Amino acid sequence: MTDLKYFIYCRKSSEDTSKQILSLPAQKRELTEFAKKLNLSVVGIFQESKSAFKTGREQFNQMLKKLEKGEANGVIVWQANRIARNSYDGGRFIYFMDEGYIKELKTPYRTFKSTPDDKFILNLEFGMAKKDSDDKSENVKRGNREKFFKKRIWIGPAKPGYLNHTNPITKETEIITDPVRFPLLQKAFKLLLAGKHTPMEIFNILNNDWGYRTRRTAKTGNKTLSASRFYAVLSDPYYYGLMVRKEGKIMGTHKPMITDTEFDEIQTILGRKDRPCITKHYFPYKMALKCGECGGSITAEEKYQIICPDCKTKFHLGKTTDKCIKCGLLIQDMKPRKMLHYVYYHCTKKKNPNCSQGSVTIKKLEKMIVEALKGFEIPENFRDWAIKRLNELNEKETKAELSVSQNLNKLIEEKEQEIANLLKLKISVANNKGQLISEDDYIKTRKELKDDLKELETKRKKLKQRMDTWHDKAIETFNLACFARRDFKKGSPRVKTDILISLGSNLTLYDKKLVMDDKNPFFLIKKGKQKVVSELAKLEPEKVFDLASIKALPASINPYWLGGRDSNPDTQIQSLRSYH
Repeated sequence: MTDLKYFIYCRKSSEDTSKQILSLPAQKRELTEFAKKLNLSVVGIFQESKSAFKTGREQFNQMLKKLEKGEANGVIVWQANRIARNSYDGGRFIYFMDEGYIKELKTPYRTFKSTPDDKFILNLEFGMAKKDSDDKSENVKRGNREKFFKKRIWIGPAKPGYLNHTNPITKETEIITDPVRFPLLQKAFKLLLAGKHTPMEIFNILNNDWGYRTRRTAKTGNKTLSASRFYAVLSDPYYYGLMVRKEGKIMGTHKPMITDTEFDEIQTILGRKDRPCITKHYFPYKMALKCGECGGSITAEEKYQIICPDCKTKFHLGKTTDKCIKCGLLIQDMKPRKMLHYVYYHCTKKKNPNCSQGSVTIKKLEKMIVEALKGFEIPENFRDWAIKRLNELNEKETKAELSVSQNLNKLIEEKEQEIANLLKLKISVANNKGQLISEDDYIKTRKELKDDLKELETKRKKLKQRMDTWHDKAIETFNLACFARRDFKKGSPRVKTDILISLGSNLTLYDKKLVMDDKNPFFLIKKGKQKVVSELAKLEPEKVFDLASIKALPASINPYWLGGRDSNPDTQIQSLRSYH
């Protein structure tokens, strides 16, 4: 057809410049030479770097408008998928062929005319291109979910203060701290929490005094941080470790700038009334405690109070509070700003709404726990001596229990032999008519023997479990008594909770005091410790003893510390074992 006029359309995807079939200059050169070779009339060239997975390509839409006006009636592309990878653009192109605006789509490999068969094949080409794009999209999403939920890595460009990094050995991507911007933003957070500056003052200090500049990229960067981005940073839970995306939310592996408590305090300063509750605090000790009055669960809540610098009014910070309740001064404009933070523990009152127990602050609760641990605490030389005595007693106990175990094994073998003999008697030729043992007697006797065997096996199992565990648990208890107070002071909230749980299963709060069940091994240690000090005082009453300074213990105090040695060696450590 000599009356055809063509537009050349060149496109490459903008998502990955390193994996294109041909770059734009190469496509333009190849298609221009192709048109000249076939003596085709080219009246315009359109080229753009944009994905065809979604609608909205400017050059493509402009080309369709010109085709609709009749400026051309044919299109030359490198492949059919350059036209469309989405159903809308593909449908529009075929519709233009139906209406006669496009007479022909030509590629170096095939020509599609405005015929039913060619339009059907072209529709299949567009459909396969869309299917390929959909598959790639699903693969990318699946990979992103894997990174996000399992590897807990942020997907996409790193946020201010962080950098995208590829491990040169494993080739895996990761998020690392920006050595230049991370400390500046962290310092800005701390300055806001200090309460001496407003957010906008800190914003100006960050840009003007500290010289903060955005990270330089290929097209932009090396600019001051914008106010909107600064406030976005202050409101982003990512900076205390929580990653939030449309897929969900999860704590990341990146280094946080602030804690979750500090983040909540900053949101209060900013007056974020409608901020979604995305922080989830871990309050220690809750699961280890019960109410001493009603037996209900203990819960914890945190409260913030602020003192207005202008009118000196102290008021509680609620979700809808963004200014002083008396003078109306905005919290973010207060300076110097003094905020008070409290964590209270109290009965949930679900079991008994009329429970009269009050609340206890976390500081007071931890002080009571430290005092309790101090009462159980023993010096290392005492621990070493106690473990040495435990090993001696365990060796004797193991020999005694080994004898019991051997006796149980013998009884089990005998019982199994009785069951086997009973079966032989039942199936013997002489008992073909039940002369030796009837069917009913066999069933009854066999059941009795089986029950006896089961009971013996249960005893053997319990004996083995006791032999395997009590000694280790006793040593663990002495180690905990030696180091618990130190570990509690230095430990994380979860470590502190574990230490409290180890003190017993019946810990309660009653009249704002920590009450502990005296039926746990630590009270035995405490009792033994008190008796040892008392006994040593009798030996030298004028001397004030420091347990940690004693290198050896007199044999006379053994009965007080580990139950001593009585006339029955097999029971001499039952007092300690009974707690395990």
